[in-house]
Amino acid sequence: MTRVALEPYFLHQDQVQSLLGERRTESARARAARRNDPEAALPYVLATELAEALSSLGVTELAGSAPGQDLRTGQVIGTELEFAFQRDRDRDSPGFKPVSFTAVLDVGEPMRVTGTFNSARTASSSATGSLAGRRRAYLIGTIINLSAAQIELRPVFIGVRSFIDEHPAARSAASAARVYPGDIGQFSGIDFTSPLTAAEGEAVLHVPEDVVKHAFANLIGESYVPKDWGGERSDLYTSRVFARGRQVSAAWLFKGPGYPRPMDVKALGKNGDQIDRLFTEPAELLVLQHCHQIKPSVVGMMDAYAHDARRPRLYMIIDGADTGRVLRSLGLLPARPANLSLHNQGPGAPTTNDREPEVTELFQWPLIE
Repeated sequence: MTRVALEPYFLHQDQVQSLLGERRTESARARAARRNDPEAALPYVLATELAEALSSLGVTELAGSAPGQDLRTGQVIGTELEFAFQRDRDRDSPGFKPVSFTAVLDVGEPMRVTGTFNSARTASSSATGSLAGRRRAYLIGTIINLSAAQIELRPVFIGVRSFIDEHPAARSAASAARVYPGDIGQFSGIDFTSPLTAAEGEAVLHVPEDVVKHAFANLIGESYVPKDWGGERSDLYTSRVFARGRQVSAAWLFKGPGYPRPMDVKALGKNGDQIDRLFTEPAELLVLQHCHQIKPSVVGMMDAYAHDARRPRLYMIIDGADTGRVLRSLGLLPARPANLSLHNQGPGAPTTNDREPEVTELFQWPLIE
């Protein structure tokens, strides 16, 4: 079981209590009253209560919402980004010391996340230094203005979010949301540090997606491989994966030679909605596989979905290089991939009749059943 912990830098007590409701607020106040300094302890106790309540409050992760579709003014969202904080002393007034913030959310098209908060409401005097300059932070706030290019938030909480894995078998393992191929028990015989040659990398771009899907299914030990259809949320669902020493359910999204170039968010449907559908699967581990490079914006979106406080999950990225290592270990890469483009067209260049065969002609990809 994974629980969320929140450490506050800024916390608007009235708004947090409004979110928590009367019962949870009274519980927090009673706990704070038992401390040596109840007033100083209250922001931290409220943050603890907020963390425990997040899953039931319906707080949506910002990167998990397609702009213009799921977002609306008045909605409470959470997001973890690198913010630029700027103290705005020209706007100071009694009891109001404004700090503005801005960040950029990459969901295919850059979207600015902006807002202002009163630094007089910081959780402690030491927290002020954590809300200056560029700083990665977790923010919970209400959307007060929304456009295609910008979201303005009124913060309720700004601070640090941690995920604590309390599963008995996983306490000694890393609790990070990202799982790497080397963490998978069925991949223990594969050397993920070995280099992939340029020819092997080129060959991976031509392995049919269905061959890749069956190869991974065979390696995992999953006998039931569904056929592709338009309404699918994932390409493969299995409960047979062993990750970090324990058995987990996993949903896989495969991207093959139909997109033979670096994957960005746009490659995953409108605003990455294929990731959104993938994370609706009832799986503990969500896997994204591609035959080429997977860009950081996609990894960031997977990470944001995995850290959704309503249901934290694990995720794994398998790019073209790691796909090639898996296929090579199974004997599914041709020994001598052909050059797919003929650079030398001068005298002596091969003619149509004596050209090198393409990769698919050199090696008949087996459909693994």
